[in-house]
Amino acid sequence: MSKYDFENKIVWITGASSGLGFALAEEMVATCEHLFVTARNQDKLRRLFGDYSNVTILEGDITDVEVNRSIADQIDSQFGRLDCVIFNAGNAEYIDIWNFNYQPFERMMNTNFISMVKGIEVALPLLRKSCSPYLVGMSSSVAWQGLPQGQAYSASKAAIRNLFQGLRIELVQENIDVSWICPGFVKTPLTDKNTFDMPLIIEPEQAAHEIIRGLENKTPEIHFPKMFTRMLKLISILPTRLSGWLLKGTVPTR
Repeated sequence: MSKYDFENKIVWITGASSGLGFALAEEMVATCEHLFVTARNQDKLRRLFGDYSNVTILEGDITDVEVNRSIADQIDSQFGRLDCVIFNAGNAEYIDIWNFNYQPFERMMNTNFISMVKGIEVALPLLRKSCSPYLVGMSSSVAWQGLPQGQAYSASKAAIRNLFQGLRIELVQENIDVSWICPGFVKTPLTDKNTFDMPLIIEPEQAAHEIIRGLENKTPEIHFPKMFTRMLKLISILPTRLSGWLLKGTVPTR
């Protein structure tokens, strides 16, 4: 299988104003022909990417279907195609089991999953115009195993993983490559809010390097750091009683 080369590619990255999205955009900008970046924080995007001649900053609240359509129209009008899209935008909320309600679940599914589906709707027609189309989505290693406090977040990420697994099987007939990314803990503004231990946490620059290497190899499921993600994968396939016993120490006390 030939490797994927980002040189001369038209790329769209969502959630590019901070954390992993910014690290990916920063590393790709020197290679790709043109980079479209979106995020809710337009001012920050302008500070970060305003001096690059091969970067277009677009309105970025991709929970809005009309915003997605506007982004796709602008990409189409400039280049008539899209080679690679990396749906990275998302958020994290944690569940208080003693004050359980549906709202965090609704927000997580809308922000992390449904917004990505809306983006895929507008991106696929543009990818079909490319000679090297690549559809990429940001999931998480918690997609393999639900964890205490993280049920809403992990449910949304599991939905993304499931969606991309199905898309990969179906889009192969159109020669559209599909990958999903399942990182462990990466130091970002999202994880900075966490109050629990985050084993083997890595810097976003290292994570971006791992992702780009995986994309260049067209790896279907990109996960890292391997010591952490392999352990979580193993726990997820153990008998439920055993995995529950191993994870009981992660349950918060009131």
